[in-house]
Amino acid sequence: MHVYKKLIIIAIAIVSNIGVGFSQGSPYEKPEWGMYTEGEDGFLLAHVSNWPEDGKLVIDSAIKPREARLLSEPDQKINIKLIDGKLTVLLPKKASETGVSVVKIQLMPNEDWANLKRYKKANEELKALGEKEKRVVFMGNSITEKWVMFHGEFFTENNYIGRGISGQTSSQMLVRFKPDVVNLNPEVVVIHAGTNDIAGNRGPITVPEIADNIFSMAELAKANNIKVVLASVLPASSYSWSPSIEPKEKISRLNALIESYAKKNDMVYLDYYSHMVNEEKGLKEDYGRDTVHPNLTGYAVMEPLVQEAIKEVLRHK
Repeated sequence: MHVYKKLIIIAIAIVSNIGVGFSQGSPYEKPEWGMYTEGEDGFLLAHVSNWPEDGKLVIDSAIKPREARLLSEPDQKINIKLIDGKLTVLLPKKASETGVSVVKIQLMPNEDWANLKRYKKANEELKALGEKEKRVVFMGNSITEKWVMFHGEFFTENNYIGRGISGQTSSQMLVRFKPDVVNLNPEVVVIHAGTNDIAGNRGPITVPEIADNIFSMAELAKANNIKVVLASVLPASSYSWSPSIEPKEKISRLNALIESYAKKNDMVYLDYYSHMVNEEKGLKEDYGRDTVHPNLTGYAVMEPLVQEAIKEVLRHK
């Protein structure tokens, strides 16, 4: 037997004997056939030291597998089935020569991609509107979310509902637009999206594709008799979390598309950009906590602008 194979066996045996590993203190019980450890993101490793004679490896029923492969044979998928109510990996009947084999299990994704749960409870707890009350929902990203945190009175005093989620792209907002906007029966929605798309938070996307997501939200609102305010993307010179991106020109192009769409579809365009941009097409230093996010002074500039936009859209028949 090769020396490195012996070392693998010894290392896993030591870990198993001292009870260290993902099995202990994890949601999965430590199995008799070996142990579990965490693999790379989205994977679970099953270290099989006691090979089942029939090749049927019973794994914890709490595991949600998509597929499995032996590390020693990465090109060959292994079947996983429910047999007599037990989640079973169908291994080859013959164990590997090392005496210890590792099964790499790809897990089903459990991410709430659009963060639909973020406001689920808050939405359910919203009080019913009075006869003369008009609710306004702000759909957005961290700029909207922090606005509520930094100056909550602005929202509570005006019956505004903040539905911003930090880091979100227009694609994610579009997915949650019905539960977080339409189902709340607002009179008006203020849609502010796009900068995280340009930053590449969820991968590559073109400026026209970002615009289409924003327009789809607007069309969903219109179909549900909700008046729409389309806000410009704020100026940004750079993204600290995505330093390779140069956003200035893309922001200008996206804002031009949003403004044109608003005019063609009788919607109100809310121009934050021209009030907050500096000579280098970035966010004015006095208005920002960084190159992207407003500070309280920045929000103080935005508040009368959005209030005037809401009044304007409510005047439309």
